[in-house]
Amino acid sequence: MLNFALAVLAGFALGTPAVPFGLSSLPPPVALVAVLLGAAGCLLSAVFAAGWLRTRWLLWRSKRRPVTAGPPPENRRNRRNRRNRLDGPTGRRARRLVNRYGVIGFGIIGPALFGTWGSAMLGTALGLPRWRLIGWLTAGVTLWCTVMLLASEAVIDAFGLR
Repeated sequence: MLNFALAVLAGFALGTPAVPFGLSSLPPPVALVAVLLGAAGCLLSAVFAAGWLRTRWLLWRSKRRPVTAGPPPENRRNRRNRRNRLDGPTGRRARRLVNRYGVIGFGIIGPALFGTWGSAMLGTALGLPRWRLIGWLTAGVTLWCTVMLLASEAVIDAFGLR
């Protein structure tokens, strides 16, 4: 029971890379279920926490803006030149992925590119619909955990580690 709980905790903290850790002490199907439970908890907590933070940030920014007709023209130009936090290489890659493949593609490919925590946070920051994001990220994590399980089993069998 302790090994199952540790595999769930590893799945929560690491996501897909926790599968080999679960395999070290549990049978393959049980390890997969344990890691998937942990990854699902990770996704739910990350999406809801990031959504809450995003809402608070937008409220704070709306209260900070002046009520006047608008800033002077030179401030408008400076505001346009300011970089968005999602304009970095990771944000550009995520936005390109969402524009090309939608929520479904982001949910399936995101955990492999950005990790479990990263894809949940990026999807929320990009403003993707919450429940569709959670559903497709869960499908993507399930896919990649299964691939990791099969690859780990193949390596264990090839090198005779059991």
